[in-house]
Amino acid sequence: MTKTFKVPFATQGDRAAIPDDIQADGSLSYVQGYGYDYERDQVTDPAAKDIEREKMNGIFYDITGAVGELQAFGMPVWSEEGKPYAVRAVVYHNKKAWQSKVENNNIEPVAGAAWAELKADLTAGDIDAYTKGDADRKFQPLGTYQTAGYSYSKAESDTNYQPKGNYAPAGNYAMKGDSYTKTEGDGRYQAKGNYAPAGDYAFATDLDKKLDKNAVLQTTGPSTTSTISQKGITEALQNAVNLDTIYPVGVVIWFAQNKNPNSLFPGTKWSYIGENKTIRLASSNGNNVLSSGGSDNVTLTVSHLPAHGHSFSGTTSNFDYGTKTTSWGGEHTHNFTAPSGLTGGPDDNRVSANDCTNGTFTHNKSGWIANGGGHNHTMAIGAHTHTFSGTTGNAGNGSPVSVANAYIMLMGWYRTE
Repeated sequence: MTKTFKVPFATQGDRAAIPDDIQADGSLSYVQGYGYDYERDQVTDPAAKDIEREKMNGIFYDITGAVGELQAFGMPVWSEEGKPYAVRAVVYHNKKAWQSKVENNNIEPVAGAAWAELKADLTAGDIDAYTKGDADRKFQPLGTYQTAGYSYSKAESDTNYQPKGNYAPAGNYAMKGDSYTKTEGDGRYQAKGNYAPAGDYAFATDLDKKLDKNAVLQTTGPSTTSTISQKGITEALQNAVNLDTIYPVGVVIWFAQNKNPNSLFPGTKWSYIGENKTIRLASSNGNNVLSSGGSDNVTLTVSHLPAHGHSFSGTTSNFDYGTKTTSWGGEHTHNFTAPSGLTGGPDDNRVSANDCTNGTFTHNKSGWIANGGGHNHTMAIGAHTHTFSGTTGNAGNGSPVSVANAYIMLMGWYRTE
């Protein structure tokens, strides 16, 4: 019978730890084992070594301890000395079995990315698998089925066909979706029975509204006011609460809050007038109702302005320029020839001579007019002004002009159906 090592060999005996690496003195190690020194002659060779009892006990202790772990747990116990562990290595730690999920695993076993717990009571949820119940609900039994596309899927069958049951006899019926369901019919129509002949009757909901009889009935005696029949009262009340009477198609209503009449009045349809719009009345014949146009801003051009120009005039400031003098100059003389007998004063600066021309004697005098000398002139300008006129240049840059009036924002809807 195989020995089960519940207690390692020499647990309470003398034993020595065996080193892993080769020892310099040649003593026992797990790498070398018993070396040559243990083979030497004990009598003649002083280097011979004895087989140590403590070390032999240590070897057997290590071996039986490891075997005992495998016998007890089916796997070695995790230890710091065993690191690093290879991927898929199995160890026992903290009363649980673990399998390494990574190579060179140096982490102490704990649920996470490095280790996975191995359990005898493993469930489908532990490994993210379907349970039998899940699989039965999710998949159909093994069998021969039409390939995809040759048969309806469950969703297609549920849409195209009604569940198995008792139905009306075969006939020409409306397709599903084109007729009312039982629930829709029950809510829309009254139960089969005996009713009064067709006529103008008030709705049951209107009849349930009690009236103050004093408002419609007079006391005995002569009447001093007109009375109204019950039918007239019913019609008046119906019109008073009839949405088609209060809000006919085409009516416009305004809200000072965020309200939507499509929700307020079920069974009717309304459209929003539009954002940032003002109201302008349409033609009386209605041919331009709901047409739109205009803008809050316009850009003026020259064509928008009347023909015009810009003129200006003015006067310079008054200034007295006084008397001005011309520059110095004008000194000159004049040469002349005078007839004989012309005389002059002693300062005439003239020379007298008898000239003979072609044997005929004439008496002429010639010379120069006395030097007039240099001179200048003065003139008075006087105080005066100058007027001027012209046309200004272009100005402006054509920016749009806002023509929006002062306003208040409301929500506007109009009924379409």
